[in-house]
Amino acid sequence: MNLDRRPPQWVFWVRRAAVLGVLVVLLMGIVALVSRCGGEEPEPPAQVGQSRPVELRIPAIGLDTEVEPEDCRVKDGALNPRSMSKACAYTSPDKPYELPGPGASDLAVIAGHTGAGVPGVFDALYDSGADASRVSVGDVLYLRTEDSRAAGAWLKYEATDVHAPQKAGLADDASIWGTGPMPGRLLTISCIQPPNLLADAVRNAVVGWQFVTVVPEAEMLADANVTNV
Repeated sequence: MNLDRRPPQWVFWVRRAAVLGVLVVLLMGIVALVSRCGGEEPEPPAQVGQSRPVELRIPAIGLDTEVEPEDCRVKDGALNPRSMSKACAYTSPDKPYELPGPGASDLAVIAGHTGAGVPGVFDALYDSGADASRVSVGDVLYLRTEDSRAAGAWLKYEATDVHAPQKAGLADDASIWGTGPMPGRLLTISCIQPPNLLADAVRNAVVGWQFVTVVPEAEMLADANVTNV
């Protein structure tokens, strides 16, 4: 009588393959269950286009301000924001100025008051006593727009040039406005208040910024916290 009742070798391989298949199915089920318990996958961020700015931050100088929902007021041919405590964006049907966004094909303009004896939203941009810009080339500006707010993000710009022109010559200064389209360029404009509070402001503080990228809010907050330490 044959006492060796072991099945042929191929039977072992079939059994092993069957066990392995069962383990794979169980593992896939566990992964699917964990994924469901962890919640649904987050939706991709909304597309960020050109839209009205709502908040502006420059961490290097501690500037954080809201932006008015309407265009800057123009009075006697000059920008004259309605509020001392908020900045404003300027667009015009007869000028190429655009609302900011990653796809902006020309420059955007944001203006704000400085105060003579009273606080102004853009006081931090220029040191009148030292007659020098407080913003340095390479500093970062974060701009929240209606579109970027919906996406939980900010537009990031870097300072590329600073100017202190006479008001009378500002409109014709090609180093500020360029001679053609300037995609992604942003200008912040304010007055330079003279040390003598009774004297008129005859110069502007202008900073040119270039769009870099769209960043999540967490990155902006981290940068602001590091800069302000």
